[in-house]
Amino acid sequence: MRTRVLTNGAVNGATNGAANGGATNGLHPKKNGAGSHRPATKGAATQQPVVKLARVTKTFGKTAVLTEINLSVAPGELVEITGPSGSGKTTLLRLVHGQLRPNAGQVWVQGRGLHRWWRRGLSRVRRDVAFVFQEHHLLPRLTALENLTLALQVTQPQLPFKTIKRRALETLESLGLVHKRNSYPRQLSAGERQRIAVGRALAAKPRVILADEPMASIDDDNARIVMRLLEDAAAGGAAVIVASHRHTFPSSRVLRLPSGKIHLNGSQKAASNGNGTHAAQPLWRLLLPINERPRKQVLKPKQLPLWRRAVALVANSYRLVVLSGLRSWSRDIRLTAPAVGTMGLLLLLCGTLSMVGIAINHVAVQQASQASLVRVYLAPDSTPEAVASLKARLIADPRVSSVTEVTPEQALAEASSRPGLDNLASLSTTNPFPASLDVQVHMVTQVGAVAASVKDDPAVDPSYPTSYDPNTYSRLGHVALVVGGIAAGLVLLFGLVAYAVMANSMRGIATARRQEVAVIRLLGARGWMLRGPFVVEGLMTGALAGALAAAAVAGAWLLATRFESATYAQLLPGVDATAVQYILAAVLAAGLLLGALTAMLGFRKAHA
Repeated sequence: MRTRVLTNGAVNGATNGAANGGATNGLHPKKNGAGSHRPATKGAATQQPVVKLARVTKTFGKTAVLTEINLSVAPGELVEITGPSGSGKTTLLRLVHGQLRPNAGQVWVQGRGLHRWWRRGLSRVRRDVAFVFQEHHLLPRLTALENLTLALQVTQPQLPFKTIKRRALETLESLGLVHKRNSYPRQLSAGERQRIAVGRALAAKPRVILADEPMASIDDDNARIVMRLLEDAAAGGAAVIVASHRHTFPSSRVLRLPSGKIHLNGSQKAASNGNGTHAAQPLWRLLLPINERPRKQVLKPKQLPLWRRAVALVANSYRLVVLSGLRSWSRDIRLTAPAVGTMGLLLLLCGTLSMVGIAINHVAVQQASQASLVRVYLAPDSTPEAVASLKARLIADPRVSSVTEVTPEQALAEASSRPGLDNLASLSTTNPFPASLDVQVHMVTQVGAVAASVKDDPAVDPSYPTSYDPNTYSRLGHVALVVGGIAAGLVLLFGLVAYAVMANSMRGIATARRQEVAVIRLLGARGWMLRGPFVVEGLMTGALAGALAAAAVAGAWLLATRFESATYAQLLPGVDATAVQYILAAVLAAGLLLGALTAMLGFRKAHA
C-alpha cells in the first residue's frame, strides 16, 4: 500500500532521494541562474528546537526499549522515526507527549522538562502537542463534527462557540468529509476515521504534531490525504514527528530505531555543518522545488477582548460540563438505574429513621421536662392559707423556676389525654386525682432536694407527698443506652448500604467513561473539564434517587395522617407537616451529596 503512495508527486522525489543518498532531482538543492544555491532564510540556522531529547533511555522492567536517544526538532520540520515493531517508536512519541517518563535522560517540549518527577503544566503541553493515534480514538458517542468541536473546546475554551464550530466545519471541508459531519465513527470507514483523527489533531493549530503509524490501516487515497495534511502542517510552521515501519514521508531527517542513528535526506545533508549536527531549516524550503507551493502565511490571530473571552469560557464550560454530563447521564441511564434504586431505598430508610428520631427526641424532651418537674400532692384537709404559705416558700427557693397550682379537675383532664391513663377515671365514681403543686426545678439533679424540703409541710399529703422517684435517673440512662445502640446499628447498616451504592455506581461510571476520560485527557483537557461531567451525572443520579425517596416518605406520611391519625400520633408524636418538610429537604440534599461523592469516586477510578 505504501509503495503505491510513495510514487506520487513530491513523495516520489523524497523516497528516491533517500534511496540514492539524496542526490536526486527530488530533494537535490537546485541552483539559481548565477549557479549558486538558493539562499536560506535569515535566522533559520539558529532556530531553537521545540522538541529535544537528550540521552533518553526507557525500560519496561528489565527490557530496554530506548537507549541513549538524542533528537531535536525545530518548527517547520518533519522528522520520521522508523524501525521494526517493538523498536520503541510509539514509546518515543509517548515520552514526547508526556504519557511516559524516561528512566534516564531529558525530554524537553516547549521549554518544559517532561523528564522531571513533578511535570507541572502537562495539560498545557498537551494542548500544544497533538497526538495522532494509530487507532483513531474518536469518541464513539459523538459525531464527526462533535469530535472536532470537542477538541477545539478543550484546547481553546476562550474562543466563541460560533468560531469553534466554523473552524470544525472548515476542517471537515478540507478533509473532504463535510457531508459526514453528522455521522458517528461506527458509520465511517477506517480511512475516514483516520482523516478525522488527523483533522482533530490539526484543527487547534498545535506547535507539535505526533503521528503514530497514521497510514497503517487505510487505503492509498486516504493515505495521500493524510500525508498531505501532515506536510501542510509542517509547512505552516509546526514540528511534525511521524512514526512508521519504513521511510514513507518526505522528511528532513529519519531517526532509525533501535540503533538511534539519524539519517539526513536530500538537501539536509548540505544544510548540516561539519561535525554532522543538523542545522534546522523549515521543511517547506526543502520541498519547494518539488511541488512549487508557497508557504502559507501564518498570521497571529487577533486577540479578543477580555469580556468576550470570559463569556466564551463560561459558555464552553457550560457545554463541556453541564450539557455533556446530562447527555452522558441520559445515555447511561441503564447503567445508573440500579444505583438509583439502591440509593433511593437508602434515602427512604434515612427519611424513615429521621421521622423516628424526631419522635424519640420529642418524647425525650417531654421526659426531660417531666424529670425536672416534681408534683407536690396536697393533703385533702389542707387549708388555703397553708397551701399559699407552701407556694410562697417554693417560689422563694432559688432552685425552683416556677410553681403551678393544679386542681383535681385539671389533673383528671391531663390524665385523660395520656395513653394508658384515659380509662382510669372509669374505675371509680369519684375523681382519683388530688390537688397538687407542679414545681419546675432548674436542674434535674436538684429535684430530690426540693422534694425532701416539702415532705414535712402541713399542706402536703403525708402518705404520698411528691411524685419524685429515685429510680427515674437509672431508667432514663437505660433508655438512652438502648436508643444509642439502635442508632449506632442503623448508622452502621446505612454505611454498608452507602458503600455498596458507591461501589456499584463507581464501577458503572468508570466502565462507561474510561475511554472518554483517557482520550479527553490526552487532548489536554483541564481537570475541571474531566471532573465536571462526572459530578453533573452524579448529581442527576442522586437527585432522582432523592426525589423518589422523598415522594415515598411524603406519600406514607399523607396516608398515615389521613387514615390512621390516632395510631400515627401515638407511634410518631411530634412529627408534624413542618418536620416532614425538613425531612424531605434533607433527603434531597443527601441524594445530591451522595451522588456527587459517588461520581467523584467513579472519576478517580476512571482517571487512574
